[in-house]
Amino acid sequence: MTKYIHYFVEEESNIPSFSNKCLDSWKNNLSPDFELKIWSVNDLNSIDEEIAKKVQATNIFGLQKVFIEIYAIYKYGGIYVDKNLELIKDIKDLMEESSSFLGIDERHNINPTIWYEEKEKSFLATALYKKFIKDFDKGKHNGFYLDLPIMLKEILTDFNQQDTNTQHLQHDITVYGKDYFFPYSYDGCTKSKTVNTRVKNYIHYDYITPKGHLKNLTITIFGKSISKGLFKLFRLVKRILIFLLTPLLKYKKFKKKNNQKHQNLVKSALEDIAKNKGEYYVAFHNPEWTGVSNATIELFENSIPCGELISQKEINMVKDAILENGIKEIIFSGFCIGWKELAIKLHKNGVIVKTYFHGSHSQYLDEYGWEMNNIIYNLEKKGIVSEMAFCKESLIEFYKDKKCNTTFLRNLVNIDFDIKKTKKKQDELRVGVYAVQTRNWRKNVFSSLGAITLMNNSLKGKKKIIVDIVPKSEVAEDFMYILGIETDGVEKAIPRAELIQRMSECDINLYVTYSECAPMLPLESFYVDVPCITGNNHHYFKGTELEKYLVVNNENNPIDIKETIDNCLKNTDKVLSLYEKFSEDNLKEGQRLVKKFINSEDDRNE
Repeated sequence: MTKYIHYFVEEESNIPSFSNKCLDSWKNNLSPDFELKIWSVNDLNSIDEEIAKKVQATNIFGLQKVFIEIYAIYKYGGIYVDKNLELIKDIKDLMEESSSFLGIDERHNINPTIWYEEKEKSFLATALYKKFIKDFDKGKHNGFYLDLPIMLKEILTDFNQQDTNTQHLQHDITVYGKDYFFPYSYDGCTKSKTVNTRVKNYIHYDYITPKGHLKNLTITIFGKSISKGLFKLFRLVKRILIFLLTPLLKYKKFKKKNNQKHQNLVKSALEDIAKNKGEYYVAFHNPEWTGVSNATIELFENSIPCGELISQKEINMVKDAILENGIKEIIFSGFCIGWKELAIKLHKNGVIVKTYFHGSHSQYLDEYGWEMNNIIYNLEKKGIVSEMAFCKESLIEFYKDKKCNTTFLRNLVNIDFDIKKTKKKQDELRVGVYAVQTRNWRKNVFSSLGAITLMNNSLKGKKKIIVDIVPKSEVAEDFMYILGIETDGVEKAIPRAELIQRMSECDINLYVTYSECAPMLPLESFYVDVPCITGNNHHYFKGTELEKYLVVNNENNPIDIKETIDNCLKNTDKVLSLYEKFSEDNLKEGQRLVKKFINSEDDRNE
């Protein structure tokens, strides 16, 4: 019976030279007993199985590769070898020792980049083939679920992931220790080479950068000690060149930012300043910052979108426009590049300069936010900024202690677009999780998602829970799929009107983040009569009855979040009634604070 070396390629007619070199090491060692059988996704056309047609229709390359790897061993037996694996020692003794084997990799996983089965339709190959079909038919088309190491772990239940030595499992399956097939790191540096080592592993060879290849070559030629000195010398030369070329780099950065979109925004800002001729004040906000912009527009009638000012020419144009139109006061809502220089120039010309900062100290981990806050603080100390406003109440006393003139402002919501009222489905509980980025730790999205999975007892006769996520990421969708919750949503940020429309279609919305100042989302949610659960990091609802229904004290505990959700859902009518009174008081007080902060001519004449 013919035995095969199975080898998968992206393009059969274009195998890279390095991959060919590695492949030759296997052919030379295993021939004439084994024949080479090259596979690609094109082979799905010739596989007479219904599952092959389904897999082909997905157009998901990784999924197709996994299926072909399983199918090849299931159908023919033999040994599957991934590319860029160089055989450096005879492997036939392992084939005689076991009728089925794989290896443990550096992460302690069973890694199928080398997989041997003496016969076709072996126990392991059959189990994997059936599992693939079963999971695929359930709609699990994501590589997270149909990933071979994960599937192997689920099937080989007697495998101990903590043990990196060779393990002999049931059904005559051997998983060899990591020194057999994975003794090298991706760049070829030895980690655990022993007498057992059979393969030099270059799995990541194709992904090494030119810099990585050069570094490896240098170490190979000169050795580690000399190479270390050469690398240090190179870093020194690099720093000198950066110092000498900094002016040119700054110019290139300017040219990159100075695109048509930026120029149009500056032009629009100048036109908006002219429209406010004779007004006592204007409030600048950067339209790239959605939340800040929405808050600014709601609070200040004379708001003007103005982004970064990247040249002295732009700064002077804006300064001259403000002076020529008789504007007496400028409020910087948020703070971005170029506004410092503008503030200094306006102050010299008698214009009152104030700031409204929407950040908190925890957000100063962001380099940009930290730099802008430092600028505002120093401008206030120099008397250029006459008043610093914050929407996080706790910062007021902090900066007062630093002898700063501070003011507290409340964010408000007064939506000027129509929201289409839709009848909620009676058979589902719809939960909104909005304005969250799964890679941003402050947004704490997975604690909220975890809490939702505990809500089965909260359904009250409804058949299912659906989570609407915006923006929806693959990792969040995978997380909910694993936990058995259906998701809806949009993969990217959407316009405010569309987002609030989606909020209105939910039974409850969640915004349980680690750090906030005065988040707009809870106010927007209640504006469309949908309760919103929040974290304990802002001044809303403090000291009111609403606090026990809407505020989670331990944002990192899904159980606490779930209990708050349950309590709110049980008392929705009461919560909405309490919020109506809160909203009226908040609006009146918010308008009073803004009026006082602006210090308009009417106020000064009273």
